[in-house]
Amino acid sequence: MFQRQWAIRMGDITFCSAFALARAIQNREIGALEATEACIARIERFDDHLNALCVTLFDEARNQARAADQALERGASLGPLHGVPITVKEANDVAGTATTWGLIERADHLATEDSEVVRRLREAGAVLLGKTNVPVGCSDWQSANPLYGRTRNPWDLKRTPGGSSGGSAVSLAAGYAYLEAGSDIGGSLRNPAHFCGISAHKPTFGVVPDYGHSIPDPELSEDLAVVGPMARYVEDLELALALMVGPEPRDTRAWRIELPPPRAAHVSQLRVAVVREESVCRVSADVTGAVNAMADAFEAAGASVDHEAVLPVDSRASHRTYIQLLRAVGAAELAESNFARELRTAESATPEDNTLPVQVARAYTQRHRDWLGANAERMDLRRRWAAFFERYDVLLCPSAPTVAWPHDERERIERTIDVDGDHVSYYDQLFWSGITVVAYLPSTVVPAGLSAGGLPIGVQIVADYLEDRSALAAARWLEEATGGFVPPPNFAV
Repeated sequence: MFQRQWAIRMGDITFCSAFALARAIQNREIGALEATEACIARIERFDDHLNALCVTLFDEARNQARAADQALERGASLGPLHGVPITVKEANDVAGTATTWGLIERADHLATEDSEVVRRLREAGAVLLGKTNVPVGCSDWQSANPLYGRTRNPWDLKRTPGGSSGGSAVSLAAGYAYLEAGSDIGGSLRNPAHFCGISAHKPTFGVVPDYGHSIPDPELSEDLAVVGPMARYVEDLELALALMVGPEPRDTRAWRIELPPPRAAHVSQLRVAVVREESVCRVSADVTGAVNAMADAFEAAGASVDHEAVLPVDSRASHRTYIQLLRAVGAAELAESNFARELRTAESATPEDNTLPVQVARAYTQRHRDWLGANAERMDLRRRWAAFFERYDVLLCPSAPTVAWPHDERERIERTIDVDGDHVSYYDQLFWSGITVVAYLPSTVVPAGLSAGGLPIGVQIVADYLEDRSALAAARWLEEATGGFVPPPNFAV
């Protein structure tokens, strides 16, 4: 915090926290319009190289910032994000702008209202600069589509920033904005945070409304999918999550959500389980080393750390259940011709064929009876995790198997990832994100240093169902112990 406040006093607000900037604006140390213009200047300077923003709302943002400054002159506060510039993932509806999910056929689809999360952030005083880029259908760990082009990682322009909230992570890492609203069903918040050196929180399923973040109907909620915050600092994740949490608009007449406080009041009271590797998805030495270093940091701070912990579930069975439920979500979005192709693949395969294309085809075309069976398996997974979190407060584990990899133009089914010289399935990356998604668990990714090659690494902190604030508190202690966010060298000025 000292360094962030120092930066404001010295006139450089680029990489301070949203929390610190909001306080500086309300204390009249800097104007909301001044902060907004600084962000716009960085976007105009750098985004030809990075291509993070696909929709810009600069004139509207300037008007919002002027109104924020004028409110202060009247002695009024607009909320905890008074005058703070933000961006949001393109998949969020913003009134008057296209919500395409990177799909050509949705290029002319204009939203008529803001998503519920965007509305809440604006209601808290945030200034919206624009929307950030995504992959086609928000379904990749790269962020490229035929409408808006390819987004590049500020740590290495030849590498992916992750996806599907890739533009969101770049916006934060490059100093364009102070908060982001992203989403996650397969690591889409956490993977870009890991690749770009920022923080992100995947909330417990159902605690943040996803109204206005679904196509074709803004009220359709998807199984497994969540909307959540991204930021450079954990204190901003905590602030943003507090603003985002609540029932869907249609339920506000009766429902309230109040997340419990962190289990541990101090890091010395924290019980940490550490899992570094699982056979389903190999992990690089760089990532394993980062997990080990963060486990040591917890231990040095006084936490009780179990270095030999094991997952409470059969990892392969958990992953199969996750894939089955995940592809069921995507089945409704398949064109009839694509569904027919998947059906042919599933029906022509032998029972012994468990290759990835056949697994995917079976999941896309499963009967409702099969889905009910997978849902029952999910309930068993959730019970096992609940028992695990009676012994531990949080789980420390990888968020992805490797650092950011070079852009790959091939079809996804043809891609592989390089894990210390071995080429493994591109889809193996789903494992470390999927263990939390399938069981509806919250998890936070926080920076954990750089690889031997100078690329950022994030680690994942998982907590029990509805214990979001425990995951965030543990991430904050880790951030304080290890330094947290550092700007990409070529975008640090």
